[in-house]
Amino acid sequence: MNISSDIMQLLSQIAYLACLKGDVANGQMIMDSVEANTDGNPSAIIGVAISRIYAGQYTEACATLKQVLTIESDNMIAKTFLGIALSELGETEEASVLFKEIVAKGDLDNSTIASFYLSEMNVAEMQEG
Repeated sequence: MNISSDIMQLLSQIAYLACLKGDVANGQMIMDSVEANTDGNPSAIIGVAISRIYAGQYTEACATLKQVLTIESDNMIAKTFLGIALSELGETEEASVLFKEIVAKGDLDNSTIASFYLSEMNVAEMQEG
């Protein structure tokens, strides 16, 4: 079955809203079906990764986002969420490199998110040292 990209995007949004509201099981079920029907659509794949981040599945989210970056190496949305997933896994050096690139090259939304995470990393480093 061929599902339009608009429907896939809407389903992705519903899924991560479900995860955000705490209904991870249903959000994940929706995202599994979206993933099965993405046909390599980067936006849909990013939606899958976002729901995995909300579900605490950071390793899986990283793998999914790296898949997007093999298709679109300059996708700042994928890099932003990859940075978030990496930072949650404690991979702060790799996340920091991504966040610095996003601040330099990304749009306002992605740059703002990246700046926030960079500042959080700096605070954490100051508290450790």
